[in-house]
Amino acid sequence: MNGVPVKIGRRRERLLLGLLLLDMGRSIPVRRLIELLWTGEGVPTSARASLHAHVSRLRGLFQGVVAQGQELTIASDGAGYTLQASPQCVDVHRFRYLVRRADRAPSATECTALLDRALGEWQGPVLGSDGPQELVHRMGSGLNEMYLSAVTLRAEARLTLGQHNGLLEELAQLVQEHPHHERIALLRMGALYRSGHRSEALSVYEETRARLADDLGLDPGSDLRRAQEMILLADGTPEEWPRGLIGDRWREAITVPVERSGLRTAVGTAPPVPSIPTSAAGFTGRETELHRISELSQGIRRRTPAVAIVGAAGNGKTALALEWARRHHDHYPGGLDIVDLQGYSTRPALTPDEALRILLTRRGFSPHRMPHGMAELTALHHSEFAGSPSLLVLDNAVSAQQVLPLLPPAPGSLVLVTSRNRLSSLLVAADVGMVQLGPLSPGDAHQVLQHVVGAGRTGAEPQATAELAALCGHSPLALRIAAANLVMHPQCRIADHAEALRDGNPVDCLAIAGERDSSVGFSLALSVRRLGHEAQAFFRALGSLSGPRAGLPALERLTGLPRARVSELLDLLFAEHLVHVDGADRFRMDELAWQYARLLAMAETRGAAGISDCAA
Repeated sequence: MNGVPVKIGRRRERLLLGLLLLDMGRSIPVRRLIELLWTGEGVPTSARASLHAHVSRLRGLFQGVVAQGQELTIASDGAGYTLQASPQCVDVHRFRYLVRRADRAPSATECTALLDRALGEWQGPVLGSDGPQELVHRMGSGLNEMYLSAVTLRAEARLTLGQHNGLLEELAQLVQEHPHHERIALLRMGALYRSGHRSEALSVYEETRARLADDLGLDPGSDLRRAQEMILLADGTPEEWPRGLIGDRWREAITVPVERSGLRTAVGTAPPVPSIPTSAAGFTGRETELHRISELSQGIRRRTPAVAIVGAAGNGKTALALEWARRHHDHYPGGLDIVDLQGYSTRPALTPDEALRILLTRRGFSPHRMPHGMAELTALHHSEFAGSPSLLVLDNAVSAQQVLPLLPPAPGSLVLVTSRNRLSSLLVAADVGMVQLGPLSPGDAHQVLQHVVGAGRTGAEPQATAELAALCGHSPLALRIAAANLVMHPQCRIADHAEALRDGNPVDCLAIAGERDSSVGFSLALSVRRLGHEAQAFFRALGSLSGPRAGLPALERLTGLPRARVSELLDLLFAEHLVHVDGADRFRMDELAWQYARLLAMAETRGAAGISDCAA
């Protein structure tokens, strides 16, 4: 402290200090500290007394120690302990603070500088060698995810600044360590192409596509496909790529060095080349919903500008929108564009003006000469859609307010919006068509498993296949994850996988090893994190119910809240498709959402971390 080392001889006391530092400023219950300190061991009957002794010795060591102008103390409130000190004296909190600042930085230069400082604070695994591997993984998974995000964002900022040559080795290593991470593959393609290695950039796409197909049964996402198309169609000026994919968040993003006329660049005089999405891997069924979108789109040509596809996490909203766009894009001569609004993402949701700038940049407008005011940006956007009918997919929206400024009034154009939020106010404000997307039918769920796993295996175990589909809640995401795990373990019977889901918590099992963002739990966490603190706690409480259906009186008894507040909190969860209403006084949850709530409730009971640690 203040440059003076403080030696802590006992391993468990070093571990205790690490745990208190991770949650600095918050009281950690005694029962949680005991459970964490003796992870992987039998908790002795003397654990509480031992904990008090460890705390007492730490207090003695830190008596009079000052860090960042504040004395370091361990306070007790009777139920737990709190380490009180300045967060700036701890590397992990400096790291978090700098990464969050970098994520909001207005320029790529500032972002790079902040991330250089943040990554300089990274000292390796959380708790070092003092904690068992199980505890290190449990407490450090969220930080490891933030570290990867920071490394990826810094690479994007450096690529935006034209530092592509210096990124080649770093990105090659990252691709090797994270072979299914599409953003890293995209950045490597950009660095290779800007360095003059066009064929190598295209090889990265093919290698990533093959890995996704072989390991997960998935196709590349829209950004990766668009990157391939841009490289294939490029005219030999590498600095021109990748417009609309990298660097759009920063004002200084590299622009095309060509002659300009007014606001528009010379190369942007024609509508964008349609980025035609391939069909989602094993896209099955949904013919009723596809037909409904077509019906609504005909009505839209007369009166409304958009169709919203809404539903719970994992129900395949994006796949449905892209499949419809794939089938009908040729009806829109003004072009097709797809924007991920990042509403349910680890990255900040795009603001309407950020989305407008991305769209206008893709259509050839110079970012440096674009109007700054929202009204002027909206008018420019509307004028772009005033000519030939265009098709726009706004994926992953978080609210009606995010979408409304992006809806063009021009007749004939169409906007497809996908969201986990019900976007109810769009029905009032814009008379938008609405498609509610639920789970697949049992037959279509079977077809998804058959497509990925193979007809031979599903045909040999038809009953187990039906049970596995039911345990997945007929959710497309859960089905694809289960199928990918079966593909990666060809000796595993479908019945064995179904048994594992049945005997444990399915949310725990429905994950791809080593890919935290490829899991049902991670997807549901992104929905829960949109809620406020009280609504998160309320969702967690639903996991203590005996089943996924209940009435308001049961929730009143469980939470101790008055009925009016229970109803208000249910409304918040209903808006995010986390619960469904069955009559005036009853509600139900999808099976996987309830199982996820159970995980959170059990973690809280055990004294483990809350939503952010359990789900991240």
